Amino acid sequence: MDPIPLPSTLDEAESLILALYQPALPEVIARTQDALQRLQRSPSGWQFAHGMLERQNDQVKFFGALTIIIKLNTESSTLAEDDAKELLQSLIAWFIRALADGSGALVIRKLASALVTFFAHFPHLWPDCVRNLLYCLDVGHFASRDDSKNLPILDIISGLSETSFLAAIWFITVLVEEVARLEMKSQKNSEVHDCLVKNGEVVAALLAQGILSRSPSGTKICEETIKALQSWIMYEQRLPSGEDALKAPLRNLIVPALQCVYIDQLSEPTMELFIDILQNYSGFLKDEHYEALFAFFESDWSRDRYMQLVAGDFDFSLTQYGVMMISAGDAKIMTLMEDTENSSKRILQRLCGLLNCSGILVAEDRMFVPALEFWATFVETLTDTVFMDEAGAYSWLPFAMSQVMDAVSHCYRKIQLIDTASWNDMDSNDRTGWVEARKDVADFLQAVFALKGKALVSTFVDLLLQSLSIRDWAQIEAALFCLGALSDCVGDSGDCDQDLHKIFSSELFQLIGPGPARSEMPPRLLQTSLSTIERYSDFFERHHQYLAPALELLFSVVGEDGILGGSSSKSIMTLCSSCRSLLKNHVDVFLQHFLRIHGVGIDSVSEERIMTGIASIIQAIPHDEQKSGYLEQLISLLNTDTQNCLRLKTQPETVDEPDMKTWLETRLRVDMTTHKNAPTSADEASLLIAERILRLLASLAKGMQSLSEVSIDLDGPESTAPQAISERQLNIQNHVMAIITQIHHGFGQSGEVTETICNIFRAGFSETGDGPFVFPSSTVIDFFTHNTAATNPRIGILISTACSFVSSLSSRPRAQILSSLSTLLPWVLDLLKSLPDPDSDADLAQNGIDFIGRVMSRYPEALLQVQPGTDLEFFFMFALRVLEGKEPLSKGSACDFWSAFVTIKAGDSVVQAGFDNALQYLGPLLARSLVRNIGGNASRSELDKVSDPLKKLVFQHPRAKEWLEAALFDASFPSTQVTDEDKSMFLKKVVNLRGARQTNSVVREFWLACRGSNFAYAS
Repeated sequence: MDPIPLPSTLDEAESLILALYQPALPEVIARTQDALQRLQRSPSGWQFAHGMLERQNDQVKFFGALTIIIKLNTESSTLAEDDAKELLQSLIAWFIRALADGSGALVIRKLASALVTFFAHFPHLWPDCVRNLLYCLDVGHFASRDDSKNLPILDIISGLSETSFLAAIWFITVLVEEVARLEMKSQKNSEVHDCLVKNGEVVAALLAQGILSRSPSGTKICEETIKALQSWIMYEQRLPSGEDALKAPLRNLIVPALQCVYIDQLSEPTMELFIDILQNYSGFLKDEHYEALFAFFESDWSRDRYMQLVAGDFDFSLTQYGVMMISAGDAKIMTLMEDTENSSKRILQRLCGLLNCSGILVAEDRMFVPALEFWATFVETLTDTVFMDEAGAYSWLPFAMSQVMDAVSHCYRKIQLIDTASWNDMDSNDRTGWVEARKDVADFLQAVFALKGKALVSTFVDLLLQSLSIRDWAQIEAALFCLGALSDCVGDSGDCDQDLHKIFSSELFQLIGPGPARSEMPPRLLQTSLSTIERYSDFFERHHQYLAPALELLFSVVGEDGILGGSSSKSIMTLCSSCRSLLKNHVDVFLQHFLRIHGVGIDSVSEERIMTGIASIIQAIPHDEQKSGYLEQLISLLNTDTQNCLRLKTQPETVDEPDMKTWLETRLRVDMTTHKNAPTSADEASLLIAERILRLLASLAKGMQSLSEVSIDLDGPESTAPQAISERQLNIQNHVMAIITQIHHGFGQSGEVTETICNIFRAGFSETGDGPFVFPSSTVIDFFTHNTAATNPRIGILISTACSFVSSLSSRPRAQILSSLSTLLPWVLDLLKSLPDPDSDADLAQNGIDFIGRVMSRYPEALLQVQPGTDLEFFFMFALRVLEGKEPLSKGSACDFWSAFVTIKAGDSVVQAGFDNALQYLGPLLARSLVRNIGGNASRSELDKVSDPLKKLVFQHPRAKEWLEAALFDASFPSTQVTDEDKSMFLKKVVNLRGARQTNSVVREFWLACRGSNFAYAS
């Protein structure tokens, strides 16, 4: 569709403007907007704008003012001074006429914006803009600046009509807000800011009169004046520290502005003003201002609103009042803490009372969270102050501490569980806010612990026991939650064990066990109880008598209540892992629990955690035969699931067989119940279960990892290979590998299958002894090398795992390591050669380069032994191409590789000579790639990485200067923004720095120059 022709007459332009406000198809609106925008940019735009501003229609006048703004922003540099003066005269005339003819506020505000835009471009033509505009408004027509120069400003202001006064307030508001957007440090804008500051005295006089307006229409003036004052104060904050011209006149308006809060229509904007100042620029207020504020908080007006707020009325105005009080408290927190005057104490008590407003946390009570933030800051400040000196030296400390404990008490009551009906009525945002507020309380309690120590633990233990006697579930849960929050503070010192004994020996943990009492409890109480067990796992390590019963309880909850599976399974894993040596005699019981749970079917994450926990205990058993027996039971369970899974994969029609149907319902019970991740076909179901089988196997491998860390001396003598494992252990290992191989063969296209298999392998790599997951090198290598980029979408993670495998070989005989590498290196190189382009698979490229780099650093001779030799040559060229590529991760790996390459130090002189010879050929190519990056091809975030091989090259090799110089003056250098002299100076700086850290700055400066000066900010 052709564009609409440019309007040739004012009537045509007006028709287009009015058409924008009529219903139309989107494409019609877009064509109309395009025509009008082309008109605004055209040479006739000025003429049309003048004509539009003479029309009666507000929409047309608005568009005319907008056109003036666009023209000023794009063509002001082409305006002659006389034309600019004439434009100012017209703008003021239009502004005054708009006030007289009843134009709408949108037109008046847009004309004010046009005047401000003029000021921003021509401050020298209108330096006293506010005084001049006020005088023009007073006399009703444009007047020169000289006409009003000697008139008292108050005389001018007093002559303004209310309409003109309001327009003047709008103008000074737009003025300061628009100028504030201009960069202060820019020399180009310095005159604008200087002129604005010089208008400050006149502005303050206008604001002072506006604040005192009390007529019915004057209330609107006062409201707009308060908003203007807010903008001017925030602008003053940005001025350089030595610039005080605005500060004094604006400060004089603070106390009069505060009085506006007592007027109903002005309360909210006034409180918004003070909240903004207190939160963002509290230093603007002087002592007398804070005295006035605190006196205001003591007034009857304040007292009435405080009582309404505490009673649960969270009307916006009342909430603003609460936020204002909190903001004042934050600003003068030291005064409130240390002042012994009754007025300060009363304010502190009221701030504490804001934690105890009526209403449901977050859903109704909007004051709790901001009030809690204040008290968190108060406690932090109090802690810092108290620990600076002897606590007894502070006479104010007892009262301050009493308020902190009152705050703790309010928090304890506020976070208690609400009834189910109220919870169900809350929307998702309020529920999330409720949970987050409890987390904030936990953080607050941890801060208070620094002041109160174990006495705080005793407080909540006493509250728990009192609530337990009357079966007040909400109070019990809140006390447990608070105790759980303090677990990290309590640590493993045992200082609070006497109190903890009271909890874990109480009837609570009998009540939450299987039985009738548990059905009466809210689910969150059970969750919190189980979480408390996990959080105090150190206590159970010290007091064995509670350990087994606690785990029995946890297992029973997992088996009977799927909702609580997450909390209890995490606790089981934590306790079993940390107390494994104490639980060796309980494996049979726990294993039976696991078999029962597996037969019932729970969510996969919970089952994996429990598997890790039980495996941790099995790992601690010293007798291999006993350990093997337990492992065989678990692996047999997984093997049964594997065979069913493979059968379902190859024979999807079996899905309706009774046995298969029962098995599927168990394995997918949670998915089908919650309708999350529920598979829709036999193929999807088999894949989902296969992934879970492998994750359970990975959890078993994780739990079987040894806790002891044996240091490996990389420079020490080579050790021998690990001792052969027993036939029974070998059989277990073969079964594990069979499960892995079968699932990989059936589901190898799944990225999660590949990743989980790698996790299983990694668990064995970290072991120093034998074990079911410490596979022979040949087995691991064979698995790796049977994968290609075509058959495995996650080939990159396999190479990454191969890197870990190479690291795990460090204690083996070097000949054995080199033998392994002779198979792995060609595999990795073939994978890289299969890429059509280095950027086509960044993950493969990155991990491939990382693998070669690791081998080169540890076993350099292995790299030189690669056959055919063309493969090695290919890799060097590949790594150079990646260095010049666009993929940041693989590019970073290439930088690391080349940094290592140019600094390689082989122990064998023959091997070292091979690398030295290679560098003679590769050095110029590497220099060229680095220079192309530094010359503008790299992104800014890549410069530090690219600088690293550059520094290494310059430091290590005498020919580096020659190579870099050739690259800088090569025809392929990417930038035309720098001269030959710039290049020579860059080279001189880099060479003289000899790899020092300052090279990075030199590189960045040169890169910016190559990109062009206009790129400096955007980059």
